[in-house]
Amino acid sequence: MDGVSLILRLIVFTLGATVGSFLNVCIYRIPNKESIVKPRSRCGSCGRTLDPIDLVPILSWLFLRGKCRTCGAKISIRYPLVEALEGTLFLLVFSVYGLSFTTGLLFLFSALMTVVFFIDLDHMIIPNKVVLAGIGLGLLVGLVHRLVGYPLYGDVSMWAFVLGPVIPLIVMVLILVASTVFFKAGSLGMGDVKVYVPIGMFLGWRLALLSLWIAFLLGGVFGLFWIFGLRRDRKANIPFAPFIAVGALVAALYGTPVLNYLF
Repeated sequence: MDGVSLILRLIVFTLGATVGSFLNVCIYRIPNKESIVKPRSRCGSCGRTLDPIDLVPILSWLFLRGKCRTCGAKISIRYPLVEALEGTLFLLVFSVYGLSFTTGLLFLFSALMTVVFFIDLDHMIIPNKVVLAGIGLGLLVGLVHRLVGYPLYGDVSMWAFVLGPVIPLIVMVLILVASTVFFKAGSLGMGDVKVYVPIGMFLGWRLALLSLWIAFLLGGVFGLFWIFGLRRDRKANIPFAPFIAVGALVAALYGTPVLNYLF
């Protein structure tokens, strides 16, 4: 790897980590129905508004040793982990798609899936605001596909953009109905169903269905480990959206060659 490539990758990682810092705000505030714009970030213990030096992704947490500079309260390690995760996701997207419109769109998609992952993990919900924001961002995919083409669809027609969210949504509704009939209380939430609209817009229906298969595979493996490995209650509610997010990101990054090989 030459010096230019290394610097470019450092810039991409820094951009992702910076976006991750903003995503931490979204993950905390959206479920609490707070504005993600104002007020400025503050310490959750003493309420002091954070200075710019306190907001440098990853590094601020390390320099402060995970504590508030004013009151000494502990700052969750998840904040720098989310920043590092998003930086890594940006790097993975860039390594697969290079400098392209697709890379920019998948930067947005990775941010959306990160928010979905952690909000559902914390609250077992996917807020409508997140789904609607994803749909709004997904419209950019249709625009790019119309102007220069979008490789994840595998189809040059605009029908690919239309069918992208429709087919996964129909499949998810059928799964929801079937789970409700056979398992009474149901194993999916409406948030899990609705989030496949923006997922389908970003991935197209083929990759969206592949991501769904990956999500159920991961969820099933984790469920078995939960019951037989950890000896936990099999009736316990386990958030499914984290598996959806992982499946969608895997499909976005590596699903196209898999589908090309299979079909």
